Amino acid sequence: MTTDRTIDINAWPHAAAAARVLAALAAAGGEGRFVGGCVRDALVARPVRDLDIATDLAPEAVVVALETAGLRAVPTGIKHGTITAVADHVGFEVTTLRHDLETDGRHATVAFTDDWQADAARRDLTMNALFCDGTGRIHDYFDGVADLLAGRVRFVGDPAQRMDEDYLRILRFFRFHADYAAGDFDPAAIAAATARRRELQRLSGERLRQETLKLLLAKNGVAVWGEMLRLGFAEAYLPQATTLDRLGKVATLERQLGVAPDAIRRLAALALTGSGPAISETLKLSNAERARLDLMSAVRPDFNVTDAHLVRRQIYDLGNDRALDLLLVDWGLTQPESDWYRALDIVRKWPKPVFPLAGRDLIKLGMRAGPELGEKLAELEAWWIAGDFAADREACLEKAGALRG
Repeated sequence: MTTDRTIDINAWPHAAAAARVLAALAAAGGEGRFVGGCVRDALVARPVRDLDIATDLAPEAVVVALETAGLRAVPTGIKHGTITAVADHVGFEVTTLRHDLETDGRHATVAFTDDWQADAARRDLTMNALFCDGTGRIHDYFDGVADLLAGRVRFVGDPAQRMDEDYLRILRFFRFHADYAAGDFDPAAIAAATARRRELQRLSGERLRQETLKLLLAKNGVAVWGEMLRLGFAEAYLPQATTLDRLGKVATLERQLGVAPDAIRRLAALALTGSGPAISETLKLSNAERARLDLMSAVRPDFNVTDAHLVRRQIYDLGNDRALDLLLVDWGLTQPESDWYRALDIVRKWPKPVFPLAGRDLIKLGMRAGPELGEKLAELEAWWIAGDFAADREACLEKAGALRG
């Protein structure tokens, strides 16, 4: 229903461009309302990012409306009712109101509608079922505003039915609780989720990845993951992610040291030693994410902070970003804490250098191409590393000449 509560949508990013989209829909006889995250976050004074729009126009009518107004329409998900409207070089997802015809816990067959409450009724949480029109007025059909402001993470209608429609909502419940809740779990929701926790195994790795990584970055993600371990949810789909103390340590270090929170680093902190490949397969991580997780969770020596040269050697072998990963995951396992702070300072301030010579430099000195050239180059690099990377190009060329002689 329409409420008396309003928000200042003009303060949102790309507000003027979004207003052009709403005006195009209105000119075609329809209505557009902002929906979901932008409305939710504006109400609790959090940064507003993506502006998603719902409309009572059919997808084909949305395309005509946008093009008539001189805007670009990209049919990114027209089968599911979504058109990307491009205004002032900014893209906005415009989705036709829907209601579910059939669900199986993973996918839904939908039909389009012009009923705003029916669309709100198919959404997961009351705080995600809020609409905001072009005047800034909130439309709230299921007391989502009251729940949001009170820190209650509550499902629209029957939690069991919402979860049976899409089992990913089990993880979404925990993720939103970690980000927005001010109290205990909703009893009805946690009871329904507990009865269905094994259904998480039916979901695709890509969908599990998205919610898991977001959860690990949530405001109270560490505490909520601990509850998920206690209640058997983490074990149900990711049994290798159980080292909660190390996760808490890494999250605390990120905050205290001013390091940007990183989901893959936090996942590695949770991972049992050697379990990286299994976790990567379950979550269908990208190749780059797999490589990072495997490095941090592998059976390996701890990051060595005993002296500055060894720290620089590890940076040279790993790169600064990967060295920082290992430093934070291993922090405090051995050595005085002052050594770890010294290592952090080096990782931050000493960029990985580039060896000053290449094979062509040795050829210019008269050496022949071939295996011996590679051996000489490796010997020179080892000498350069042993000298703590201090020798410049001229010094390296001089050393190369001495080896040649």
